Amino acid sequence: MADERFTGKTAVVTGGGAGIGQSIAEAFAEAGASVVIVDRDLAAAEQVAAAIGVDRSLAVAADVTDPQATRAMAASARERFGRIDLLVNNAGVRFIAPFAEVTFESWQTTIDVNLTGTFLCSQAVVPAMLEQGRGKIINIASTTGELALTKRAAYAASKAGVVGLTKAMAYELSSQGVWVNAVAPGPTETPLNAPYFEDEEMVGILRKEIPLGRWGQPGEIASAVLFLASDDSDYVCGAVLAVDGGWLTGKGY
Repeated sequence: MADERFTGKTAVVTGGGAGIGQSIAEAFAEAGASVVIVDRDLAAAEQVAAAIGVDRSLAVAADVTDPQATRAMAASARERFGRIDLLVNNAGVRFIAPFAEVTFESWQTTIDVNLTGTFLCSQAVVPAMLEQGRGKIINIASTTGELALTKRAAYAASKAGVVGLTKAMAYELSSQGVWVNAVAPGPTETPLNAPYFEDEEMVGILRKEIPLGRWGQPGEIASAVLFLASDDSDYVCGAVLAVDGGWLTGKGY
């Protein structure tokens, strides 16, 4: 049976040109939604849009750290499809460096994209959702926001901020018909994480530390996002759903 959970709805996915964002955009399209693919790389967004079909997709180039750009993105989505039902704040960056060597520029960029970008994109679409009387926002957090890793101070801080922002938004907006939740991926095979899976020592560590003995795939993150975006999750509010193969359950010797 075809999945038509999102027929007639419009989903906006930031960072939708590759990796987890691309999988989420494609999953929404397969479930009947019209999809707005937002990415700094317009060519990448257009490629995803073309695969979905130009009649049910829109590629938008936008810097999620720019208030004007995020408002323009929301306006473009409403102009094209008439409504915004779903937002996935997936755009993100990460720099790896020892704490003492983290530059101000890399710190600020990480906070700006991962945390401020989530705030700005949400502010841009919430008016449409309030006007419609219903909407769902899913923020992509990270297990690193709850279990810090070395050499990722800015990333951990930004994702912990996303967790806090998710709860604050949910508490304030849920009574107005806007649900807000988050998905916290564990180690997932994406272009961003490619170096992990090319390092035999890291592969061994991941197999040992993840109870399920493997890392995640983008489609598995997308499945969790679609659950939180669907009517099936209507009593889930302000939650952070770890999709991590058990990574957060404990650490062995």
